Amino acid sequence: MTITYARSRLWLGISGVGALVVISTMMLVTGWPLRLLPDGRSWTVSDFAGLLAVIACLVLVMAPLDLLGGYLLPNRSRPGTVGKAAFLTAWVRGVLIQSVLFLSASLVILAAGRLFGSIGASFVVLAIGLFHVAFQLPIARWVAKLKIAEGGATLDAALQQTSAWGYRPQRVVILEHEDTGFTGGVVGLPGMESIVIPESSVNRLPPDQLAATIARRMEAIRSGSRLRGVAVAFAWVTVGFVLSASLPGAGVTSVGELVMTYLGFTLWTFLGLLTLPTLSRQASYAIDSAVVAHGVSKEVLSDAIGSLDKFQDDEPERPALIETIFHPVPSVGNRQTEMPAGSPIAWHAARMTLFVSWACSGMLVRAVHCNAGRPELWVMLPTD
Repeated sequence: MTITYARSRLWLGISGVGALVVISTMMLVTGWPLRLLPDGRSWTVSDFAGLLAVIACLVLVMAPLDLLGGYLLPNRSRPGTVGKAAFLTAWVRGVLIQSVLFLSASLVILAAGRLFGSIGASFVVLAIGLFHVAFQLPIARWVAKLKIAEGGATLDAALQQTSAWGYRPQRVVILEHEDTGFTGGVVGLPGMESIVIPESSVNRLPPDQLAATIARRMEAIRSGSRLRGVAVAFAWVTVGFVLSASLPGAGVTSVGELVMTYLGFTLWTFLGLLTLPTLSRQASYAIDSAVVAHGVSKEVLSDAIGSLDKFQDDEPERPALIETIFHPVPSVGNRQTEMPAGSPIAWHAARMTLFVSWACSGMLVRAVHCNAGRPELWVMLPTD
């Protein structure tokens, strides 16, 4: 029996996340970081070297998963999808920029921890997260070299249609991309949002389906669901960081303690991967229902959902248990048959949490099945 591309990616994500969780647990139990890394509470060159070594180890652990997820599996499913040189260039660029951001965040957190303790460090994590969300679009473009494109007549027609449905205009940015899984999303701090649409959607979707896609994101903003999704992400990351810093051996005043905190935070993030997708799926269903109530044809919305899935992993149906545990975006089949009304509680909460966790060097941010080895999806994880 041939394993589909989507199912191969699922097993890759399970393996990657599982490996990092096992390694983190082992390191926490044994306390190795406290013995191997600097334990001083005043600045030395070894602090920088120790953090750099930890990030290098993470890159090495992730490298086989990145190779599988970004090159081998896509080419196995669709031969010729990713060139070797293109993959290596994109991977090196993405890893370098992410590593610089992780290292910078760690140094700032360590400085705050030494001056103000764990509470001060927690406020710094919150501030770094706000910075990342505010500049999510430029960070995505730096990491993956995404270029802004023109929307043309198709986009103009789609935006006219969203206005006819009663949605207020929003800034829409079209991005060129190579990865078929790139979905765009909503970026920026609440109140200053931009809607990002892949160039492939503009080129391949008819205007009515493109309008339905944009309307869903406008609805996420209008209803406050995107705001609540961001709030859940910040709350989850900040609380998780505080709890992790309180574990035995963890802290924020030495490199060894900070890495112990990061290891505990990895386990907290794993808990989020198991629980937060339910919030995201609920919001997805409710937003589908809301845009239909605003005038979007159910048939057009259904066609758009199906088309976008084919552009990506092409998995219109999946077992209920697998979806419940691993997928914050409902399957095409479920979205086409289920459209429960109600308030969209927290749109994109699960994957926004992963992005916000960049603020404290979240180790699972690019180990999940949807973005392992795919730098274009490290900052803007796939959404509905």
